[in-house]
Amino acid sequence: MSMRFFSIISFFLAVPATVYACEGDCIVAITDAFVGNYSLPVHTVMRSMARQISLSLPSHPDEETSMGFLEPVLTAYHKDAYQRMETAIFPNYFHGKCLDDQGVEPAGCPNPDCPIVCGTPGSLVHHYPKLRYIAFNETFHRIQALCTPGTDTYNRVEKMVMDAADSGPGNSRRSYSRVFPRALSNAVNVAHNNKGSGAVSGSGSGSGSGSGNGSGNGFGTGSRSGSHHDSVPASRPKASSGDRASSKMLVPIFLKRDEDVRSRFAETMKQVRELFGDVCGGNGSEETNGLPECSWEDQMKAYILSYP
Repeated sequence: MSMRFFSIISFFLAVPATVYACEGDCIVAITDAFVGNYSLPVHTVMRSMARQISLSLPSHPDEETSMGFLEPVLTAYHKDAYQRMETAIFPNYFHGKCLDDQGVEPAGCPNPDCPIVCGTPGSLVHHYPKLRYIAFNETFHRIQALCTPGTDTYNRVEKMVMDAADSGPGNSRRSYSRVFPRALSNAVNVAHNNKGSGAVSGSGSGSGSGSGNGSGNGFGTGSRSGSHHDSVPASRPKASSGDRASSKMLVPIFLKRDEDVRSRFAETMKQVRELFGDVCGGNGSEETNGLPECSWEDQMKAYILSYP
């Protein structure tokens, strides 16, 4: 008799009670579904940013190369995408029992369509418009944070982009001698002639024989005509105004090229929210039937209700 009673108790203990909250496998499955759904929108946004980065570089690298610059952002995003999404959906919003202010469970709760915000599949279905925006905002905010100036991911991406600007075809540092060959040549000749010619030319066309008022000070009238500060060494070429302007522009052009690339890169990294809005068809504000391209409403509701 006692053995039979023990067997019956053991049987009931072995059969799990029906759970109507979204727990365990339900939480994991729904979180994974949203992270997986957003893999394409995230990739589309990154690809758009990669194209803009490519256009800002003199070498215009292909899409695969430009996507490589953004790898630190994608790696950091994927590292904690699941955990952040789970936290945003469940502990932060959908949790607890489905009871109204009087402590009563309303009709439709816990399933299939529960008007109370609680941790059940029926509540997730009823409040799907909110759930949709939670998933959207978590995704774009995370990518936006990783693309913020001063962060490790931003700095790493920026370094790769600037290295590409410095080393790729069309780089100003490699081509400046072809752009300004005459200016550089004249600058070298002037420096060389100044070094070797000294301050005074020995064969002027002066009016005297070297004797006279200037004999005691080393600037005799026979050595050159006119005052000493107006003379130019015979072997020193006079640079044209265009050459002088070009030589003065050399360093600023280097800096301007780098600053242009850096500035355009910064503008690209600021566009995360706008790009997600373009891809998903909304801006993250809660509107009826918003985010039509990132909703997956019918499929997700059916999937959610597949869990008791």
